[in-house]
Amino acid sequence: MAATSLRLLFFPKPLRAALMALIFAAPLAPCVTSAQELPLERCDVLPMLKVEVAGIDQWFLVDTAATSILNLESFAAGRAKDIRVTSWSGTLATSAKEVTLPDLTVGRTSLLDVKLPAIDLSAIGKACGRKIDGILGVDLLGKLGASINLKDQTMHVATSDEAHGEEMVAAMQHEMLRCVGAFNASDEEKFGDCLDPKIVLFSADTELYGREQVVGFFHKKYFHQQPPAKLEILERAFHPIGEAVWYEYEFTIDSAEGKLHGRGMAMCKRSDGRWRMASMHHSIAELESAAAPREKP
Repeated sequence: MAATSLRLLFFPKPLRAALMALIFAAPLAPCVTSAQELPLERCDVLPMLKVEVAGIDQWFLVDTAATSILNLESFAAGRAKDIRVTSWSGTLATSAKEVTLPDLTVGRTSLLDVKLPAIDLSAIGKACGRKIDGILGVDLLGKLGASINLKDQTMHVATSDEAHGEEMVAAMQHEMLRCVGAFNASDEEKFGDCLDPKIVLFSADTELYGREQVVGFFHKKYFHQQPPAKLEILERAFHPIGEAVWYEYEFTIDSAEGKLHGRGMAMCKRSDGRWRMASMHHSIAELESAAAPREKP
């Protein structure tokens, strides 16, 4: 906490207050499960992973160019059925058994009532000298939210908290697109509704507190110009915390004064079912004067 407090001294006082509020509120927020980075092993050139099926450990190849398949020797139960199986070599008709697994668990993530075809995969197992119980293909990898790092020989499986965080970020970004549209249309009412009543906004030469001050600043500086001022913003590095999302951003405002380029850190929070901007801190901003000659592409 001492190191954190020292770093906070370099932020403006209102922003420090907002950050400290989030830090002390963190224990009250839902506990975020640590990321799942699972080690991969090798079967010849293909990566393989230990999974749990109905409480029993099994070894599955990880193949993003195939659909998921079970080894008939490992899963003898099932009913015969003509089924079409897609793999890297195309789609083919084969006689297989359809097996329903009560659960399939990878890391701490489980899929329930999984129906998969089961065929003879013994030839693949012989090629790498060990039994292969199945292939974890692109269909199940997608459901698991999995991403593979071949350099580090790991597979990341999304947690429920990560999925919730992604949903929060997507909802927040959707709202912010509407806010950018309101800015570019000089619609002060809609733009003001995008701001938290207690928003704080900082730049090198500006400190604004509250919705009224922020809307008034943009009204004076950018709204109702001819040609209209245009805002473009790019967000990245999202950090969901409770009902708020911290993120970094870059922006450009093209106006009668010229082009303002900047970047900084912002926080949006959800209240009354809506996402609103609660703080913005432009750490770097540079103005390209409209009178200055522009470089040719």
